[in-house]
Order: sequence, then structure tokens, then C-alpha cells
Amino acid sequence: MKQTTFRGVCGQVALTAAVAVALGLAGCGKKATPPAPGAVTPAASPAAAGPGAAEHVDTDAELLTKAKTAENEKRLYAPAGNNAIEYYLQLRARNPNDETVKSALTDLFPYAMIATEQNLKKGDEAGRQEAARIFALLERVDANAPSLPRLRTMMQKEAADELKQQQDAAKKAQADLEKKAAADKAAADAKLKQQQEAAASAAASAASPAHPAQTTPTPAPTHTAPVPTHTATNPPPAASPVAETPPPPPKPARAPGSLPAVVSSVQPEYPRAALRDNVSGEVTVAFTVNADGSVSGASVIKADPKRVFDAAALDAIRKWKFEAPGEPVSGKRTFVFNPGN
Repeated sequence: MKQTTFRGVCGQVALTAAVAVALGLAGCGKKATPPAPGAVTPAASPAAAGPGAAEHVDTDAELLTKAKTAENEKRLYAPAGNNAIEYYLQLRARNPNDETVKSALTDLFPYAMIATEQNLKKGDEAGRQEAARIFALLERVDANAPSLPRLRTMMQKEAADELKQQQDAAKKAQADLEKKAAADKAAADAKLKQQQEAAASAAASAASPAHPAQTTPTPAPTHTAPVPTHTATNPPPAASPVAETPPPPPKPARAPGSLPAVVSSVQPEYPRAALRDNVSGEVTVAFTVNADGSVSGASVIKADPKRVFDAAALDAIRKWKFEAPGEPVSGKRTFVFNPGN
């Protein structure tokens, strides 16, 4: 018996299908050219399979709107995937030279840095994981930022401290178990020894004969005449003279180059944005005390974080008043900003 090949079967099926299509079109009054034998009918495209197959990609305008909304709602660096920094990073990837995006990321950088430190200070696993996530955003914003090595060192130290705490806890638990086992053994040994001593004492008492108790005569009481005593009356000690109070030492003169005494001072006004976001920090300013005690030439020499409290510190120190030194004196002052104070 002859076997029909697969190719021959496919050709017969295709030819039959072509004839059926031609007959159908002829019945409708339309002419159609039948496909060649063995032709394959193209499959439906994915778009025809169903609407919404392609995922929506945000435009630049939509990303910018999302970033601004996240800023207004204080979603600066969290939650993951829905915060201002991540939206601006997407915009920067599309438009590397966009100054608006660059400026926004620069302004958000200090807040993310402070959030990393605050999460590390929590001292728990959740805080360390959140700090690592935000730190990864900081590296994407500016991998060469000078503050990143310090944060990286803090994270490594926190991980090392956590490992040491776990090891110390395991050692303490083992030591407590060993100590308890030793105490239980000592108590059991003491109880066994007490039982053995009680048994030996009972055996000795049963083996020894009974003896009558001996009565010891009570001696007659003796009376001793009291011996008169003479107590000499000593005169009271003479009162010691009261030492005179030395006069107070003279007030030391102001050291050359040191700041004169403050006559009036003004505390810096806490920036609203930093207070709202619970941001703390400090600023060290350098300035000159003029001959009349007023302040001039104020400038920031150190700030952590940068550009958050600088203006408030400078505005405050310019309003300070010192005792007139007679000649200009240079000095510096550190202002600490803590929302809890």
C-alpha cells in the first residue's frame, strides 16, 4: 500500500481551501484570485488579537507632572517607584542636558541623604533596607558626590555592628545555658550531699547507747561593790578664730584674638521646609566683630546638610551685637538646628 506524504496532504488541503474560497466569492458576485497550492494564510497580528496589548509609556510632560505632584505631596524619595527623584531620573535619562531636571535633582539630594542617615540610626533591619534603597538613588543622582563615601562607611559599620550584636547575643545565650547547667549541677550535688550527711547522722545516733544527763550545780551569786568613779570636767575647747574671706580674684582680661562678650543675640529662624520634613543639621559661620561691636563679613565655612540652613544662620549672626572691642576681631559660631528643640 502506498503512503501519502505530509507535503502532499498539505497541498491537497490548501488546494481544497482555495477552491472553497473562490466558490464563496463567486456566490457573492465578486471575483477573487485563489491562492496558489501550498500557500500559508498569515496569522492575525497581535494588535488584532485584542486592544491594550502594548504597555503605556509616559511622555516627558507626564513624567514632569508626576515629579511635581510627588514633590508637592512630599514623596521626595519614597515610596519606591513613585517618588520625585525616580521620576526626575527617568527624565534625565531622556534629556541629559535639561537644566530644570538637573536643578531639581540637586535640590532633592540633601533630603535623600538625611533620610538615609535617619533610617540607619533606627538600628533595625527595615531601616537598613530603606537606607540602602535611598542610597542607591543617591548614587544614580551623583555617583561622585563627596558625601557618598561617608554614607557608605556608615552603612558598612551599621552592618558590621549588627553582625557583632548577633554574635554577642549568641555567645551570651550559650554562656547563660552553660551557667544554668552548672548551677543546676551544683544544686543537685549539694542536695545529694545533704541527704548523705543526714543518713549518716541518723545511722550514728541509732548505733550509740543512751547516757543520763549530768546536772551541773549552779554557783552562788556574788555581789560586787560598786567602785566610785570621778569624772573630771574638762573645760570646753576654745573657739577657733573665723578665717577671713579672701577678696574675689580680679576679672581676667580678654585674651588677644578672642571674641568679646555678647550683648544681644538672635536665634536663627527654622526653615519651614526643613521643619516640615523633620530635617536637622548645623552651620558654622565666620564673621568679623567691628570696633563698635557690630557684625560684618559673615560667611558659611561649614554646613551639614548644605544649602538648607545657610541663609537662616547668616541672617541671625548679622543681627548679633558684642561689647565694643576697640578694634576688629575675627570669630566663628556654630548654629545647631534640631526640630525637637
